[in-house]
Amino acid sequence: MSTPSDPSSTPSAGSSPAESAGPSPAESSPAESSPAGSPPSAPPAAAQRSKPTTTLGAGPRDMLISMLILLPIIGLLAFLGRGCSFSPGGPTVDPSATPNVDTRQALAAAAHQVAFPLRNPAVPPGWRANVVDQRKAPGDVTAVRVGWITAGGRYLRLVQTTAEEGALVAAETGGPPTSAAPLEEAGVSWVNYTGANGEQAWARRSDGVEWLITGDGVPAEFQILAQALVAAPPLPPKG
Repeated sequence: MSTPSDPSSTPSAGSSPAESAGPSPAESSPAESSPAGSPPSAPPAAAQRSKPTTTLGAGPRDMLISMLILLPIIGLLAFLGRGCSFSPGGPTVDPSATPNVDTRQALAAAAHQVAFPLRNPAVPPGWRANVVDQRKAPGDVTAVRVGWITAGGRYLRLVQTTAEEGALVAAETGGPPTSAAPLEEAGVSWVNYTGANGEQAWARRSDGVEWLITGDGVPAEFQILAQALVAAPPLPPKG
């Protein structure tokens, strides 16, 4: 007598032993096969290779372009700095790099245009006049200015005008002066001001005309210009 077989213990007709046995160890995922807490497996070697990088300016072409950009800038800086040089007492100006103005001709022409007498001081041969101009001074009056580069490379300016002395000093030196003291030079009286910019200014009123000498010159250069101005005769006025 045969015993009926148990259906639960008999594999079905459509199933195979491989399916009933579950996934094989080779088919399991890395996360399932790795112990808990262990780092993930390394990526393939191809993924670890980094991409090649390019460094800007490393090639000869980039270096040439950089030089072409920098050369005009360097040339401009050299041109701007060629008129100045360093000295322990402060910056000086190269006389050969400044324009040269004929003060005799320029002041003679200006004397025919203003209503007060002008003078053309005879300065030493090593001095170079680089500007002569006419501009307004305080009080809406005309001022004639002459600038010189001295033999020592410093700058002095002479202003001849009818403006009031205190206002003129403030306008020419960047603000009200910080001190004033009497001074005798070339046999006449002057007032020695220290301007707001730290420069000296010598002022004198003669025959209704205000003279002002200022700049970064040394006292000996102030004395030379003051003596030459006092000795110079008035130029012929406008007729």
